[in-house]
Amino acid sequence: MNLPAQVNGKARIDYTQDTLFGPLAKHAECHVSLQHKPGWLVLKVFQPLPDDLHHAQTVVFALEGRRTSGVVKDRQRMSDHSLRLELETQ
Repeated sequence: MNLPAQVNGKARIDYTQDTLFGPLAKHAECHVSLQHKPGWLVLKVFQPLPDDLHHAQTVVFALEGRRTSGVVKDRQRMSDHSLRLELETQ
């Protein structure tokens, strides 16, 4: 299947965070840019974004009618105040 190199749009993001009391499920709707790499994805989330999204352990997002899930392997706050998440797809 050929996937576009980059997809932009509004996505619903479901994410989990590990806490002392177990996993905590949260969600948000954000503008994103998605880049497909072999075996992984780069999800860039633009402002406004949840304050705690950078603590996410796993994410599931719906973009252009497709649901994708991944484990967050790396995260980086960008100079434009967006958040870059590197995801290993599941």
